[in-house]
Amino acid sequence: MDLKDVVGLFVTATAKIEFYWNFYVVMLIALIGWLVSAKKPLSASLKSLITVGYVVFIAMNVLGLYGSYTFAEALRTDLLTMEGANALRQTHKVLQTHSYLQQRTAMFWIHAIVGVAILLAVWLGRFGEKDGEPNEKRGP
Repeated sequence: MDLKDVVGLFVTATAKIEFYWNFYVVMLIALIGWLVSAKKPLSASLKSLITVGYVVFIAMNVLGLYGSYTFAEALRTDLLTMEGANALRQTHKVLQTHSYLQQRTAMFWIHAIVGVAILLAVWLGRFGEKDGEPNEKRGP
């Protein structure tokens, strides 16, 4: 495999990372928008369904990002040791100081913190209620 092939794989790996992050952000915006625009309060079964769906989505997103970050880091390391890579001086400098392993660790923390915040909002938020109106009408 020559330098051009490895660079092509590296670009593809970083594009996958961007895709997974874009997909994550779009999903968060859609979920938050749906919650905020809810016309009626969320039932416990709907909250459970949202929780399961969100956890499955996050697990799939984290697995995709983990694999992409790991592959990008392996390619970055290979690029640094390949013959001819030194000809690209500025790129070589950036690759030497840029680690995808640190980004992979940050990805776990971001998903965990945002995930807890979203699930707390789903379970504790009062979406669909009008101001001053109780969640459910009580009988006599």
